[in-house]
Amino acid sequence: MVHDDLELSQSIYEHVDAIARRLDAEAKDQVPFEKYAKAAESLLKPSSAARAVANGAPFIERVDLLVKLISHQLGVPNAEIDHTVQIVDQKLNERIVAGESGAP
Repeated sequence: MVHDDLELSQSIYEHVDAIARRLDAEAKDQVPFEKYAKAAESLLKPSSAARAVANGAPFIERVDLLVKLISHQLGVPNAEIDHTVQIVDQKLNERIVAGESGAP
């Protein structure tokens, strides 16, 4: 997914990094985007959250939502992050409305 649109991925990465720095993260602790993108090349499966949603889990840990809420609270929303949250919300709500529990 990172490599589907590297420019967009880097933009989102930099936005999240800027939020982390506003929350006092140290620049020296940041992983450069290029290293992050290189590591993403070797990922063979979607994230555990994406797999859980695809398998019908009605609830998951939401880092996307956390980032959205913090960025809005800081006054620096990001349309792409908001869109991602909207998609995940929709998928989770489809499971809840359908009455699926995600349990085996």
